[in-house]
Amino acid sequence: MTILNGRNTLLKNRINQHLYKLTGNDIDYYSRLKQNDLIELKTVLADINNVFTFKLTISAAKWICKYFNLGKEDKIKILKNVDKASPNSKGFDIDIKEPFKIIAEVKCVSPIKNGPKFGVAQHDSIMEDIHKLIYGKGNLVDTTNFFKFLFIIDLGDRSDKAIRQLIKETKGTTPKANKYNELKSDKILLLKDNMNINDLDTKKVYLKKLKID
Repeated sequence: MTILNGRNTLLKNRINQHLYKLTGNDIDYYSRLKQNDLIELKTVLADINNVFTFKLTISAAKWICKYFNLGKEDKIKILKNVDKASPNSKGFDIDIKEPFKIIAEVKCVSPIKNGPKFGVAQHDSIMEDIHKLIYGKGNLVDTTNFFKFLFIIDLGDRSDKAIRQLIKETKGTTPKANKYNELKSDKILLLKDNMNINDLDTKKVYLKKLKID
């Protein structure tokens, strides 16, 4: 029998250690995985990004309710709306009409290579969401009177550095670079801990780091 101690051992250890953390059972799950099990597991894991985004959206909705001091009934309504929204919806991740007008997007993006900077595709995706918060999308094309937030998953210092790099204007002169630099020049602000709703400007998009509850 051929003994495989290279990639096989690495994969086996990673899968077994993670499933042990989840289940508390010290079992060799890896050796039990047959073809149909792998196919089913792959299908389930395809939804991980949706789960990640949903959980961060719920955390963002709870944060908004606390920040704006919303009552229990409003909070329940907002959380239910988030829960029933399709992950492929063309609207905003959070869209509140009353008692305040609030829209928000959430981004579960991790700086590339475990470093302190977002990749080009990540940068552009975040900036496109900021652009839509200001100029509208889907059925909401006029966001003028809405408070606008973009929530980014909090990974500590890496996120801090990546966000600071994100909002710096670039030297590019392409139409895309010009569009993003216009946003960076006066439409994006980091939400400071000491800011309350009276400090907010509906012309701005506020960036906020947030951990999943």
